[in-house]
Amino acid sequence: MRQKSESPVNNELSWLQVRYEQRKNRSVELGINAIDKLVKDNNPVSYRTVSELTRELDPDGEGIHPNTIRKNSELHDYFVQYRTAKPYKPRKRSVKQLLDDMDSFKQIKINRDLERVRQRYMQSTKAELVEHLIRLEQYVAQQNQIWLKNEFEKFQ
Repeated sequence: MRQKSESPVNNELSWLQVRYEQRKNRSVELGINAIDKLVKDNNPVSYRTVSELTRELDPDGEGIHPNTIRKNSELHDYFVQYRTAKPYKPRKRSVKQLLDDMDSFKQIKINRDLERVRQRYMQSTKAELVEHLIRLEQYVAQQNQIWLKNEFEKFQ
């Protein structure tokens, strides 16, 4: 049976907190110095360039990792002010509209290549799939309405 260990007292871990604050402040200072130097020299400010320059500026030669810039909120806020690289945005696909109007649903063949259809849908964005599904439901609703009207007229 395991014995329960008592949780450490805050005083025992204070050295760890002090060390953490020192490293955090060192990262912020190195990062800000690197960003300022890049801006002054009209060089691009990116995670990679800041990280590489901090290795040159650091007396120990360690520098800081690009993830340190992302995770340290103070340094990241300063970085965002001066970054020259645009933030990543997924590119919009120029996929043609899946089926533009309701009449095109009539052209769907039952013996089509379903694997190819699956590939085409997998390349679509979520928004495109939702639009397609809405158009498809509208088409089905219209066809149901037409069918009911025809059935009703048959019995009159």
